Parts: sequence; structure tokens; C-alpha cells
Amino acid sequence: MDWYKFNVEHYLRLTEHLPDAEDLAFRRMIDLYYLKEGPLPLDHSEIETLVGLDWDCIEPVLQDFFHPTPEGYVNYALKEDVDRRKELEGRAAKARLAKSKKRS
Repeated sequence: MDWYKFNVEHYLRLTEHLPDAEDLAFRRMIDLYYLKEGPLPLDHSEIETLVGLDWDCIEPVLQDFFHPTPEGYVNYALKEDVDRRKELEGRAAKARLAKSKKRS
């Protein structure tokens, strides 16, 4: 996913308690979630590499905003948004296909 809707007011309310490094970690983790269109990896060193910050900045954010699952760390609000967008993209693709078949 190349872009996502970002609600600044909501984000600030959610993160006003975070130190700057954890805020940066969370923003990068959100971006990564959307780029991967799915959960963050469970491997801590892989997350550190992808996020570009030390574990001490990442761990509190994972604990506050993500849930470990067999597939990886999931944020359910992000998952819902990604799933909804995938569904809409699927519908749009079907509509384009149907429209092109009508022209034939």
C-alpha cells in the first residue's frame, strides 16, 4: 500500500504520552504495517532493522499498540483498514473487468 489516510488528531491523542523515540518507532511501525499490508515480524532483530531503532524504543510500542499472533505483531485497527482497502480494491478490479467485457 503506497498511501494511507492519517488522522493527525487521533494519532496525537493516542501518542501524547510517548517519548519522542517511541513516537518515531510507532510512526515507522505504522508505515511498515501498511507497506507490508500485514503484521510486523515476530523476530525482534528483524523489527529493529526494519524500523531502524533500538529495541528499547520498539518494545513499549509493541506492548501498547500491537498483539503477538502466529503471523506476527498485529494492530487490529490497522488490520481492519488494510483488509477494508483490499476488499475495495478487489471490488474495483472486478468492476473494471466487467466494464471491459461489456465493451468487447
